[in-house]
Amino acid sequence: MHRILLFIIFSSTLYANTGKISGKVTDVKSGDPLAGVNVFLEGTPYGAATDQDGEYIILNIPLGNYTLRASYIGYTSYRVENIRISLDRTTHQNFILTEAVIEGE
Repeated sequence: MHRILLFIIFSSTLYANTGKISGKVTDVKSGDPLAGVNVFLEGTPYGAATDQDGEYIILNIPLGNYTLRASYIGYTSYRVENIRISLDRTTHQNFILTEAVIEGE
């Protein structure tokens, strides 16, 4: 019983100093949401893919400043530096992506 209680206390402490980030990714020309875009914090294992509405959420991020990147095949990758993750807060960051020009052979 004591081990279970210690595990619960440790688990809650582990995630106590975290925040989250969310936003929406859209196409610059049409304004349509983009599904399946990879949004991630560079140099970390934290990331998510956008849903059918172009929305993403990344949970349980340790506090600090990060570089956030949105990457999608056929579009230019976009990054935002100095994204601040604060205690028990949701940081919002939207992306508007531009189609990449792919040169032929």
